[in-house]
Amino acid sequence: MSHVRTAGFVWIVAAVLGALATAVFRVDQVQWVVTLVASAIGLAVGVWLVRRPNATAILASTLAGVGWVALYAILAWVQSGEIAAWVTDAFLAAIGGVGSLLAFRARTQR
Repeated sequence: MSHVRTAGFVWIVAAVLGALATAVFRVDQVQWVVTLVASAIGLAVGVWLVRRPNATAILASTLAGVGWVALYAILAWVQSGEIAAWVTDAFLAAIGGVGSLLAFRARTQR
């Protein structure tokens, strides 16, 4: 399996975990909307990388990764008083970052 497809599967996992964390733990409506939109984007990027890996998909993954990491870093900062929320947001930021980094690094291996 190519590294780009692996990145796609990581994105899919990140999106599913992000949506699950939102459904189970988030109570703020703005956070609900923003994280579910981010999960939808992450899922779309992941499926794109798995089904049709190309340079545009890799660029989309890189851009989505920057946004994903920024979003979850901000959420971790906002919820820094709650250790479980902080750890969850930091973990989700890391997963999206890894998916993005894998795709970015694989751009030269295609």
